Amino acid sequence: MSRLSVSPYQMVNLLTGLAIILVFIYSGIFASGNGYYPFECAHISIYGDDCPTCGLSRSFSEMVRGNFESAAGYNRNGPLIFGFFAFQLIMRIIAGLILLRMANIRIRLSDMETRQSGGYAQSGKIDPANRKERILIVSDSVLSAILFIFCFRNLLIFWH
Repeated sequence: MSRLSVSPYQMVNLLTGLAIILVFIYSGIFASGNGYYPFECAHISIYGDDCPTCGLSRSFSEMVRGNFESAAGYNRNGPLIFGFFAFQLIMRIIAGLILLRMANIRIRLSDMETRQSGGYAQSGKIDPANRKERILIVSDSVLSAILFIFCFRNLLIFWH
């Protein structure tokens, strides 16, 4: 049986999903009500006034707890940005499962070809699974970029 290999896209997909989970865990650990967060806003420390991202940590903490109205009170962009990360996590899980399924199908087909050819896998064939994987990667990238621009539009400098 062939060994599953991990593509760079799969590794980025996995690491992105883990990073999002860590952000959600961080948001769950530090409650907005107690006012303690281990990192202070650098903009406030340097300039003494709020920046467009001030309150995002507290907003995320409220979102993790299901307090959607108070989340917007901490930062008006918080619920939309949180939605981006939640949707990205779902997309990472779905893309990972699809790629795993495609890899398993590719392994089974390769094993069948090897058995049918007397132990030698045929080469030179166009692999439709690779084409489907490329379509998945491009679709994921385009959708993620559009979603990012939409959800972060109020924080993007060129948008102001």
